[in-house]
Amino acid sequence: MIRLHTAATPNGRKVSIALEELGLPYEVNRVVLDDGEQFTEAFLSMNPNNKIPVLEDDGIAIWESGAILFHLADKHGKLLPADPKGRIEAIAHAFFQTGGLGPNLGRLAAQLRRPEGERNTEMIQIFGDECQRLLKVIDRILSDGRAYLAGEYSIGDIMHYPWLHPVFGLKAPMLMELPRVVAWMERIAERPAVQKGMAVPE
Repeated sequence: MIRLHTAATPNGRKVSIALEELGLPYEVNRVVLDDGEQFTEAFLSMNPNNKIPVLEDDGIAIWESGAILFHLADKHGKLLPADPKGRIEAIAHAFFQTGGLGPNLGRLAAQLRRPEGERNTEMIQIFGDECQRLLKVIDRILSDGRAYLAGEYSIGDIMHYPWLHPVFGLKAPMLMELPRVVAWMERIAERPAVQKGMAVPE
């Protein structure tokens, strides 16, 4: 049985979406981050970086969300295009998310969660501008009419969706001013597996 160690975060939900898309049975272990469960010896034995998610599969503990999605897609022959060009595009989009939108949205959100008087306006401007630039990159990718980032639905789309879901929910101008990106988000949101995966853990 596959076991997913996760929490209600964008990175955790990448994996639950992929598992639902693949139709795989799995157990969920909710890691209570506020209680520091990610720092226990049991958790650190699976992931020395004390971060969720971790996936146990076939006796292997896999950490880092991108590595987990690549493992699942490669093992089950889905969520990565079969043609070499599409395959490497999907992998590139996955790395683009982990190196671009993920960390920048995370830093922007961390500033915006602070009380107004404690916010660093310079950092908000820097991270906000970079998020807007990265969303325009996605818009440029979609400008040839493709439905998904690698042409067909892949780990590249799954990696982005949970991070952009709150931005989409807030109708943030940086996203809503890009109709192609909005339509792409709507296509992903309509998928039943995405809806199920976004509800994990309960």
